[in-house]
Amino acid sequence: MPRIPPVPLAIAPEKVRPSFEGLKKTLGTVPNLFATIGQSPEALQALLAAMDALSRGALPAREAEQVNLLTSELNGCAYCVSAHGALGKLAGLAPDDIQAARGGRGSGVREQAILDLVRRVVRTGGSGAGTELVRAKEAGLTDGEIVEVLAHVALKAFTNAVAILAQTDIDFPKQPLLPAT
Repeated sequence: MPRIPPVPLAIAPEKVRPSFEGLKKTLGTVPNLFATIGQSPEALQALLAAMDALSRGALPAREAEQVNLLTSELNGCAYCVSAHGALGKLAGLAPDDIQAARGGRGSGVREQAILDLVRRVVRTGGSGAGTELVRAKEAGLTDGEIVEVLAHVALKAFTNAVAILAQTDIDFPKQPLLPAT
């Protein structure tokens, strides 16, 4: 049972109803995590605005989903790993790509550089990331793309924390545990 309950669409306050209706139109449902964040209309509006802006950024959806998957895996958020497993498929990630991203493995130099940067930032907040930054630039990432990677990590840290703290019920197909390495 969730420790912070989701706000049901049927009784959602006027302040969150348009956001919920937009989510339902886009996704066919209001995912439990967004309904939980809807406890704070301002937090929900801020999250959705940031997600919308980043969706129009320079990072391809495939790379953004890899960032989301690894960040969620490192933070131990089963909800977001499951959600981004489903969204990763829509962004063109095969099941093996999803599993690889969760393990911090990219399919090329650029993807690997992104995932290495993500791992360092999640683990240290960015401290000591000089090598990862150089590798990202050598792999062709622009400064703007690097900042977008950081923005995705920051948004995932928020949604991961909400889902973990609230014990949000997973309403996406659950991703299997990664094999022990």
